[in-house]
Amino acid sequence: MQKINAIIKNVIYISLCLLLSSCGSQKSIFEKGETYSNFRGFEPTDPTEYDNKVQIVSNEQSINKEIRYLSTNEILSFLNNETVLVSIGQLTVSGDFSYLPITVSSKHTSYKVTMDYMKFATIGVRDTLSGNFIGFKRIGVGLRLISLISTKEAGINLGDLSSIGLAAKAGKLTGTLMIEVIGIKSKEITTLLPMPSEINQTTIQNAMQALATIKSKIYDSDTKLYPQIMAVKTELLFPASNKKDNIQKEKIDSVLNENKLKIQFGNSKFDHAKTLERQGFNSIYDKNIDQALQYFGECEKTYPSYHNVYEIAQLLKKERLQLTDKNSVKWVELYGAILKDYSWGLSPEIIENLKQGKSQ
Repeated sequence: MQKINAIIKNVIYISLCLLLSSCGSQKSIFEKGETYSNFRGFEPTDPTEYDNKVQIVSNEQSINKEIRYLSTNEILSFLNNETVLVSIGQLTVSGDFSYLPITVSSKHTSYKVTMDYMKFATIGVRDTLSGNFIGFKRIGVGLRLISLISTKEAGINLGDLSSIGLAAKAGKLTGTLMIEVIGIKSKEITTLLPMPSEINQTTIQNAMQALATIKSKIYDSDTKLYPQIMAVKTELLFPASNKKDNIQKEKIDSVLNENKLKIQFGNSKFDHAKTLERQGFNSIYDKNIDQALQYFGECEKTYPSYHNVYEIAQLLKKERLQLTDKNSVKWVELYGAILKDYSWGLSPEIIENLKQGKSQ
């Protein structure tokens, strides 16, 4: 009996060691942010018009029909899924948001908390050039509540709006609140939409009440529905980064960013915008300020919010007079400013060229 008890104790001891070791490794993973690079959930996007054909059932037959020509009943039949999703994005040094699989805040950090109600359909996406499967997009209508916050303390539950309201009341965070009605149009809904500003318990409560009322109007006869691309998910997975694999990680990150944009906008606009961006940077390397502004302007028109071309164009306009002199030190400063603040989404090749230009 004593021998059996000793064995049981050893098993319990070993199990506890393994559990604590596992917990320790998980903590290490979260602290290092390694799981963030592997996180590939659906990410909210700025609402984008979707005008392709979709498959619906009409008169007991499956047909393809452009979504803009669907009746309200056909749209509601097509959008046969519903979800409420909270997505938490952390502001990175490059100015974009990295979406995280956690809900607890760190101290002195900026976040974008997006709560979506979606009535949607999910569509798989292939790269039209290579034929490779690159991910999914959710097409639908819905309601979106966005909290842009900066934390003063750690440990705030960002996945719960009431916790955010209580933290704001206690002075643990500051921020703003935004409401979006996506693809749902009626006069009554427009009058119901509140206009919040700062985050507190009252504005959050009023926003939630208004959104609940607006949600009930989706099936009203005078409500028009215009499905939008509301979220995307890339399917390329890769192991957590390490020091030996930084270059490879940069290449994979670039592919992931490109795929995300292709999923949202399609290949044709993406490829054209990519060409214009490359021509814009070639003009920067040649120190031709006017030509660079032209290419970046065309890129922004072709593909709004493509990488950081708008912000880079504004930087070029601000320093245009000094940049007309190809020998001006402002060119070196420009390379450094782009690398520091606007490198998100840029290819490793562009980043390397900018580094070389900065060092000259």
